[in-house]
Amino acid sequence: MAAIRMFKFFVLPGQEQTYADYLHDVVTPIDKIAHDADVFVRLVTITPEGEAAWNHGRVFIFRDPAQREAMPARMAAVALAFDGSEEATRDRKAFAETLRRKIAVADYDMPE
Repeated sequence: MAAIRMFKFFVLPGQEQTYADYLHDVVTPIDKIAHDADVFVRLVTITPEGEAAWNHGRVFIFRDPAQREAMPARMAAVALAFDGSEEATRDRKAFAETLRRKIAVADYDMPE
């Protein structure tokens, strides 16, 4: 059974371009390394139609719930390797928090 983990974010007003640059320059390379390391099968970004409490979503698709459950530790390892140190990872995450707020994280199973 395939599995999903969805992150919903609210990009702060006036930070849209800075957040887009952050995604392009930092997050996308981390995601590519993680994908190449089989941390997830696919990543889709979405935006809601109409008014919503969030305005940017990231949907990770996994082979199964076990791969999904392994994601946090495996992504942390990829991020640490990318950033070069735990301090740099903390700084990067702190910067991201100046651009957006995490609204929700939800897991879903996908019947085959």
